[in-house]
Amino acid sequence: MRRLDRRVMRPQSRKWWLLVVPLLVLCAWAGPRLLRSHGASSVRRGGPLSEPELRGKALFLRGVTSSGAPLVGRLGPEGVELSGADAACGHCHGPRGRGTGEGGVAAPSIQASRLFAPVSRADADTGQWERPAYDDRSLTEALRRGVASGGRALGPVMPRFALPERELEDLLAYLHRLGEDGEPGVYEDRLVLGVALPLSGRLASAGKDVRAVLEASFEEVNQQGGVFGRRLELRVEDDSLTVEGSDATGRLVNAGVFALVGSLRTGPRESDARLEREEIPLVAPVGLSDAHVERGGRMIFYVYPGPELQARVAVQHLHGAWDRRHTEPVLAVLHPRDEAGEAWARGASTEAVRREWPAPKTFTYAPGRFDAAEAARWLEGTRATAVLFSGTADELSALLSGQRATSGLVPIYASGLLARPEGTAARAWEQVRFVQPSPPAEEHAAGIQEFESFLRRHTLAPGNLAFQMNAYASARLLVEALRRSGADLNRAGLVSALESFQDVDTGVTGPITFGSQGRVGLRGGFIVRWGADSWELTPLSDWIALSP
Repeated sequence: MRRLDRRVMRPQSRKWWLLVVPLLVLCAWAGPRLLRSHGASSVRRGGPLSEPELRGKALFLRGVTSSGAPLVGRLGPEGVELSGADAACGHCHGPRGRGTGEGGVAAPSIQASRLFAPVSRADADTGQWERPAYDDRSLTEALRRGVASGGRALGPVMPRFALPERELEDLLAYLHRLGEDGEPGVYEDRLVLGVALPLSGRLASAGKDVRAVLEASFEEVNQQGGVFGRRLELRVEDDSLTVEGSDATGRLVNAGVFALVGSLRTGPRESDARLEREEIPLVAPVGLSDAHVERGGRMIFYVYPGPELQARVAVQHLHGAWDRRHTEPVLAVLHPRDEAGEAWARGASTEAVRREWPAPKTFTYAPGRFDAAEAARWLEGTRATAVLFSGTADELSALLSGQRATSGLVPIYASGLLARPEGTAARAWEQVRFVQPSPPAEEHAAGIQEFESFLRRHTLAPGNLAFQMNAYASARLLVEALRRSGADLNRAGLVSALESFQDVDTGVTGPITFGSQGRVGLRGGFIVRWGADSWELTPLSDWIALSP
């Protein structure tokens, strides 16, 4: 009987597996899709947001699709159009989805714990109505047609969105995580922040000075109880090192910091794209704005304008002083073929076009290989009426010695951050106009005195003074933004707080203004020059504010 059983069962068992294996494969493929369409979400719980969830977060907070186009929603029977940030879910429901009373209308909580659970009792004060739990199918109806999970029509203030399928899937993925994606680095009693600094190599001294100022600034805040009861904790990574393919900013993000502050930047980084994608703010880096902000970056808030904006200030000043009875000026731009030089030339050309002047003529050279005699001959041939120079102080000094090219006091504009050349008489630089992003020291003397007192309190020697002052301003700006963000801290709230800055006083810079589009706090500058017989700076203009 046992032999017979084996002979009979063996072929049947093979047929059984032939049926079951395809069924298992089908279930593995279709199961999550079937469950998701009926509200049993297959999303992960906990851990970092996935790429679709990050795209959905951008839609939720900023109303920006994966292609960069604005989200569009329509209100009421008239179909009044909202777009971008005005149409974003977070605009009414709040950046954490907890609900708000935006415009006097109660927008309910749409955090995942509330959205995907039934509501058994209506509460008009919070905008909640009795309904079954949402699933992805009913949520799609709510978003596209304004129909709640129980079949009730949603109010006219709830936009109806024409979401493409991919954007819809991204938004649904994020809504399943909303309220559960806790902000990294935020704890009941502390807030973990990060800074990327060169702690080795040629900029190590500056990096260590910046670190000391930031740590001392946060120590003073912590001695006063922190911000909303949270101590500020600073995590530092050496930006001179690349570890396992990640720069210092990437390592800090991997470590779970809430935001970055005061990182010393010498240009765009590969990690900038990650800051934008994951919406992690970098507050007031030490250094000048760079190409990242001109390409539309949103997450890095600079204090000082970089070469591109400074060159625009120079052309704007020249335009304001130009005698309209004369012919249009001939602008000559001299710059090295590096990132800063190209940005300087781009700014000069941009502003000249905006002023309807001829495009500037350009002279370029390999970095560190400036031939002053060749540049002087070129200038003489152009018959330039104004020169915009991007290079080192020694290179400019060599150009000034070529009297044929620069005679007649042709104005020469240069960055105000050039170091003073050694062994040169001030009179030789009389025709040079410097673009200075900060007001003269006497205009914020009280703030400078407080900064000097701060250094003494913490036994910090004045070293790389410009870097130290920038770091001091960075810390003050961050703390002000944290206080404006409120106790329920999140990155979107921090960005909104920074965007609210209007003429914020740091004590050591001019008034800082960002706004919803601005990412350079001092978007403009003064024109100054050195005195004829001394190295004292003399103002030649009031503040020149750049338009976008």
